[in-house]
Amino acid sequence: MVLDPAHGGTDLGARGTGGIHESDIVLEFAAQVRTALEAQGFQVVQTRQGNANPSFDDRSAMANAQRGSIFVTLHIASTGVPGTARVYVMNDLASAADATGLIPWDRAQAPFVSLSRKLGDQVSALIAQRFKGSPAAAQTASVRQLRTTAAPAIAVEISSVTVEDRAQIDHMAPGIADAIARGAAAFRPTYVVPANPGERP
Repeated sequence: MVLDPAHGGTDLGARGTGGIHESDIVLEFAAQVRTALEAQGFQVVQTRQGNANPSFDDRSAMANAQRGSIFVTLHIASTGVPGTARVYVMNDLASAADATGLIPWDRAQAPFVSLSRKLGDQVSALIAQRFKGSPAAAQTASVRQLRTTAAPAIAVEISSVTVEDRAQIDHMAPGIADAIARGAAAFRPTYVVPANPGERP
């Protein structure tokens, strides 16, 4: 399991009026998500531990280097109804394999889109149970971080940095962590890894 707290370093992400920075909050959320995932038996690799900013490709490479990996990137939105969260999966990508049968880096997600949707729907349903107003199914979007990830991959986006009191976001962390961990655990038995690296699952 690769857990990606978005942004970091000089990239603060979304910023709220009260001095709230997305990059700080997602790092704190990641600590709780990691604990919940480990309690479900996952081995977790984090793309960043502190105030670093790995490139998109570096983050994807961490997932792509591990056979049977699952990738979750965490975000705090600048919009949306406070106290809700959404799960995004990549839009359908045409699987444009080249003459050698290899899939280009920028379409690495293509063979995993249906698996990502299944994972996203599992996590979304659990988030919706906990946080009223959250969609019960994953939404599709062209998320740059997911495009180059050769694994089931979702983006979880919590609303919103525009709250007056950061505690409104912080109190969501245990519920978000539980939903991600239980959703990933429910998904895991259905995730069949391709026998050969170039083969579709």
